[in-house]
Amino acid sequence: MIKLRDIDVVFHDEDRVVTAVKDVNLDVEKGEIYGIVGYSGAGKSTLVRTINLLQRPTTGTVLVNGQELMGLNARELRQARKKIGMIFQHFNLMESRTIFENVAYPLRGSGLNKKEKAAKVAELLSLVGLKEKTDAYPNQLSGGQKQRVAIARALANDPDILLCDEATSALDPKTTSSILDLLRELNEKLGLTIVIITHEMSVVKDLCHKVAVMENGHILEQGPIVDIFTEPNEQLTKEFIDTATHFDQEIGMVLAHPETQKLNREGILARLRYVGVGTTQPLISTLVREYDVTVNIIYGHIEILQNTPVGNLLVAFTGESENIKKAIEFLKQSDVKVDSVSDLLEEFVTKED
Repeated sequence: MIKLRDIDVVFHDEDRVVTAVKDVNLDVEKGEIYGIVGYSGAGKSTLVRTINLLQRPTTGTVLVNGQELMGLNARELRQARKKIGMIFQHFNLMESRTIFENVAYPLRGSGLNKKEKAAKVAELLSLVGLKEKTDAYPNQLSGGQKQRVAIARALANDPDILLCDEATSALDPKTTSSILDLLRELNEKLGLTIVIITHEMSVVKDLCHKVAVMENGHILEQGPIVDIFTEPNEQLTKEFIDTATHFDQEIGMVLAHPETQKLNREGILARLRYVGVGTTQPLISTLVREYDVTVNIIYGHIEILQNTPVGNLLVAFTGESENIKKAIEFLKQSDVKVDSVSDLLEEFVTKED
């Protein structure tokens, strides 16, 4: 659906050269929701604008639906852009026009007559849950409602792709959740391919099938959401994941507690990570029954990423040393990752001192 190859975007100021995007390769399959995450200045907004050539790359290839956009003339590019909708952080609605007029605006030159346009707008407003707001003006709507209007407008020409540039950043958490639900519904109902840029990993966790992490114009790592969340390779990715799950922060609070430190002196403290069917297996009871060890669950949670359960536990093993080794080996053979947290514990003990 979308293939970006060797994309560079270079800006020339009077006294300096700024490389906003450097050597980026990205593939988005039809029907995917693809997240691009990074801090401000990472280059993510510049990158997503290359998909519809609102920002023309300095070098590289942009393929959308098998069509090389860089080789199109102005008329051909206008036609191609009709199949690539886009929404923004601040909605970009025309304040002096009604909601009906805002949504109908992209239908100029569509060949539809007045009645057909009215039916199309009514259908779109119903789709985003705003059919009663036809005659209202943008200043009469909440932020979430404005973004729904922007989404309806972006869908006016029946696009195959929807680009979302920080589309939830100006919204409160509850409204953000409702907009993410709407985007998920559009993806499923219309088969819409969605690319969403954000600095909030929680948005990616809740919505996306795949994610790319950007820094300084580069993509550090990318892949399926479950893989990235369970096996991040880069420190920046780990930082983003922590903001979304809060697991490391919560573990830190537990590790700082004197009772946890006492358990570590009496046994072995470990973090268990498991994905998929492993979350439903009676692993702890098996350890106690088969290996004669005590397993004290100090902290844990299970969450669902793209219909895949992902579990994290902080546990303390006590018992004979040889039995604990065998129990840990059993866990590893059961596709449970066992990480020592002794270094992390020492860090929090030092902070406490």
